[in-house]
Amino acid sequence: MMSHRATKRIAGIFALMAVAFTFQLANAGNNGVFRNNSVGGISINSDGVVSNVDLESRKLLLKEMRQNLKPAEGKMAAQTELRMVSLRGLESAIADAIQNKQGLLPDEVKFLAGLQRIQYVFVYPEQRDIVLAGPGEGWKIDDKANVVGATTGQPVLLLDNLLSAMRAVNAPQPARISCSIDPTKQGLVNYKNTLNQLSRAGVRNPNILAPQLKRAMGNQSVSINGVPGDTHFARILVAADIRMKQIAMELDDSKVLPGFITSARNSVSVTNTNINPRWWLACNYESVARGADGLAWEIRGQGVKAMTESELYQQDGQVQAAGKDPAAEKWAKMMTERYNALGKEDPVFTELRNVMDMCVAAAVIRNHNLLPAAELSLPHLLGQQATIRTEAWHTPREVSTQTSFIKTSRGLVVTASGGVDIDYLSPTQNPTLSPEVRKVWEKAEAMYSAGQWWN
Repeated sequence: MMSHRATKRIAGIFALMAVAFTFQLANAGNNGVFRNNSVGGISINSDGVVSNVDLESRKLLLKEMRQNLKPAEGKMAAQTELRMVSLRGLESAIADAIQNKQGLLPDEVKFLAGLQRIQYVFVYPEQRDIVLAGPGEGWKIDDKANVVGATTGQPVLLLDNLLSAMRAVNAPQPARISCSIDPTKQGLVNYKNTLNQLSRAGVRNPNILAPQLKRAMGNQSVSINGVPGDTHFARILVAADIRMKQIAMELDDSKVLPGFITSARNSVSVTNTNINPRWWLACNYESVARGADGLAWEIRGQGVKAMTESELYQQDGQVQAAGKDPAAEKWAKMMTERYNALGKEDPVFTELRNVMDMCVAAAVIRNHNLLPAAELSLPHLLGQQATIRTEAWHTPREVSTQTSFIKTSRGLVVTASGGVDIDYLSPTQNPTLSPEVRKVWEKAEAMYSAGQWWN
């Protein structure tokens, strides 16, 4: 029997963490509960302050998740290179849940039939449908409370994130999607003054420097654009950015990617105690490919790359761009080259790529008028009817400052800022013709079943 202390802890967690895969329906209320841990190892309290997840809390939630998860069965559980998800079918599943199931959606709908990446967008005019296709399989809960493929261990796509992506891209005035984590102006002033005072006093001991500089800088601000800050989608942006900086600053280990501190220790370019690297994650796609008739589309490219520039902190709290530091640039290039391997080690990086894929797919559909071509309307998925909305999480607003040190004669102090930038339009603007994409379309058409929302 669960102790009173454990029960109280779980209740507190549920009060602070929104439920990721439940849908709040305007005409039915919130009738279903699926418990999920925080995204990417971060937790956000009701004040919007981001911190690492408490391991004991995650263990309790993990148990709850595994007890409530319904595994895939039959053909859906099998691994395939071409799992197909019908947008018409998803629209019908949502309508059915609203009308007949008190708003409850089955796990296979929430997890998009185990689809793990959107590689193709297919239009089938005769069926009046658009299909998203890519690799897929059954699912399980991994030890970090992620819903992942049963054999690959890679995240499955979530309907919740697809809703966010499609609605953002199809907004009346769609905005570039991004998040940024940056020091406040006053925090920079305090940090610079404290660093100068400690330097004049000859302080070089990291054990003394770290707490004083962290306290001086205070919390950094989180800003999110293009999607609501209370969505699961937004949490992925923040979690991936934080995780990248934890690895770079060697505040957490990665077996795939060495930290920036180690790689920069012997770099002659890192000499100014006032310059700090800024890293951010951006889209890394080739132009989409299309068949000659415009019914078959392929999303091409790795998906994500790391970018960098350096910043100079002024005495008055202003930030001045200081070009590209060679050591930071080398580290960003290494992260880009190892990104796929990094995603296998930490699923949040794959989740980031997945939501970028969703945005590019949504942009293909919108910019190339695929909905009219299929004579398809998606009022539920696009939020044109107030029937289904993404689950509300606490909006991230602040993250504590972290500092690292490179042991040189000058005792260099390193801080980092950064974010995520999703330019989903560029890959769709100059599509290339590809007969091969049409061949995949034909293969998928042979598998298509009008009576089933996935194949």
